[in-house]
Amino acid sequence: MKKIISSFLAALLCLSLAAPAAMAYGPWDGRTAVSSNLWTGMALGLNNFRRVRDYYPGIYSDVPAGAWYESGVRTLYERGLAEGGKRFSPQSRITLGEVVSLAVLIHRTYNGWSMPEGMSGLQYALNTGIVTADQYDDYTAPATRRSFAAIMAKALPTEALKGINIVMDGAIPDVPMTDPGAQGVYRLYRAGVLVGGDVWGTFYPNDLITRDTASVIVSRMVEPTLRQGTTLMKETSYQVYLDRTSMLLSPGQTDRLTAVVYPVNNLMEQRVTWTSSEPRTAIVDQYGTVTAIQPGTAIIIASTPSGTMATCSVRVVAWY
Repeated sequence: MKKIISSFLAALLCLSLAAPAAMAYGPWDGRTAVSSNLWTGMALGLNNFRRVRDYYPGIYSDVPAGAWYESGVRTLYERGLAEGGKRFSPQSRITLGEVVSLAVLIHRTYNGWSMPEGMSGLQYALNTGIVTADQYDDYTAPATRRSFAAIMAKALPTEALKGINIVMDGAIPDVPMTDPGAQGVYRLYRAGVLVGGDVWGTFYPNDLITRDTASVIVSRMVEPTLRQGTTLMKETSYQVYLDRTSMLLSPGQTDRLTAVVYPVNNLMEQRVTWTSSEPRTAIVDQYGTVTAIQPGTAIIIASTPSGTMATCSVRVVAWY
């Protein structure tokens, strides 16, 4: 049965990623501005999600002006990630297959890649690690918030989802670190793509994802200025926490890490010491500012007087 479903999905994704906009199965898949170019040779990065057309109220009859999700719909439409039409169907559920199709489109656009001839969307997703073999049994089933986050977190690389928020492991109330979707959920929280549904950052991972919510999440992925700030701490013994665990720089570039020690009731523990495992590759000053020296990998360590520490892996690459 799984083989039959996988074959069906491969055909579905192949069609949705190659067909003209008029043949696509919904507003997610209008690629008038995107698929008309092969993107081959274009620069890597979020700049590939450039604005290609103007949005105006009324493009979708079921998206009222001022709706909480309108900015998400606007962003996707303007960047060619959603096609215009009579209806957007904001309350409609999304299948796992549609989520994979959207993630493939985002991955391709970011990397400036065309779809290899004869390759299905599912095979592309498997080859690039967006999904893994046997990760899901039925791609025609509705996607949950957990599965949506797990798939979409793989659509962009680390440098496109830089950490801007302090979200400690286990701090999301309903997403323990043992949750199968925890890695993707926490990555998107730390990048400001997700912030949760209440002041505690509750995620509701088992709820089914709808198009209105999905549009807001994806808009924050492709447009960093829309990302949101949040801080989620977990009551525990003293722990130092960094705003990100990896960093990509080129020689001469600098970037700053932020360290938070929790709880904050001990001034001595707030004194963070910064060190680099490989100063020939990257150095760090007393304020957490990292400077890349030469290609290689270095581990930046933030430690407190009691010995608690956190690390960030810094990869230095020479761009020619």
